[in-house]
Amino acid sequence: MKIQLIGTGTIPDIANSASILINDHILFDMPNGNLKAMIRQNIDIMRIDTLIISHTHADHCFDVPFLLWYKKDYYKLGYKLSTKIVTDELTKDTVENLIDLSYFGSAKEAEKEFIDFQDVNNIKICDDVEILNEPMLHRKIKYANGYIIKENHVSIGLTGDTSYCEGVRKIASKVDYLICDMTLMLGNDSHMGIDNILELMEDYPNLKIIPIHMHDKTRNEAKKLEKDNLLIYEDGKILEV
Repeated sequence: MKIQLIGTGTIPDIANSASILINDHILFDMPNGNLKAMIRQNIDIMRIDTLIISHTHADHCFDVPFLLWYKKDYYKLGYKLSTKIVTDELTKDTVENLIDLSYFGSAKEAEKEFIDFQDVNNIKICDDVEILNEPMLHRKIKYANGYIIKENHVSIGLTGDTSYCEGVRKIASKVDYLICDMTLMLGNDSHMGIDNILELMEDYPNLKIIPIHMHDKTRNEAKKLEKDNLLIYEDGKILEV
């Protein structure tokens, strides 16, 4: 499985907002500025056919109209134009409103199919991987969702923004790699912190953890820990697992 870390930071930090690309065609979250970040990282945007949006916050979905616009206006022969968008009903409404507000006609005309997160565990979305849903807890957000992606004998977990909750532990117990929220020094009811990550590492000693959605200060402090299974990467990092 190929993993590309498009963004590992949060809105006010140096790094791009959090976004992950799997196998060159499955995109997890489409935050502010993500289209330009992908262009800078030489990603073939036309290959992206599946977009998973974890929740409705701006730094996870505000660039969706530009992805759809790009694929419609820069269509190349041989590429599939349609985009499957896996998300919840509230985020679907947000995305559709964003498309209207963008005034990009091509985004409105682009072929897309919304897939409700509650259906993910029962249908085949991608030919190369299995995708499973696990609800998360993120303060005042009705729907916040994490996912497990499996390919052959490798599995990764993606938490999106979340507090340290039972859903996180469920995913951690089932995967080889956990790509997860580590925004803070100390976790709260919105985001996980270094303290939560250390607890996960103690409970799941074979789990490799790749933190994203990090504040600059959090990233710098986490690097000092020098834990073998805590893999702290910068934007653009590509892993073959």
